[in-house]
Amino acid sequence: MKLIKTPYKIRCEMGACRNFAERTIVMDRVSIKNHLHVCGNCLQTLYKLIGEEFVPKSIETLKMSRKRGVKNEA
Repeated sequence: MKLIKTPYKIRCEMGACRNFAERTIVMDRVSIKNHLHVCGNCLQTLYKLIGEEFVPKSIETLKMSRKRGVKNEA
């Protein structure tokens, strides 16, 4: 999966958003529709939602749990 600057003047494809797309998400091994055109606002909202869902653990926490012998899910 790649995130590239869109070379086309096309509308955002996220829901009812009617802004012009700034970025294109190119997915590998997908059928005919393998590009998703996204505007800056929708991309920023998506980034925040993903960040709330998947919070990475800090390196210090990871090192401490390894010393104790606790198995970590990363």
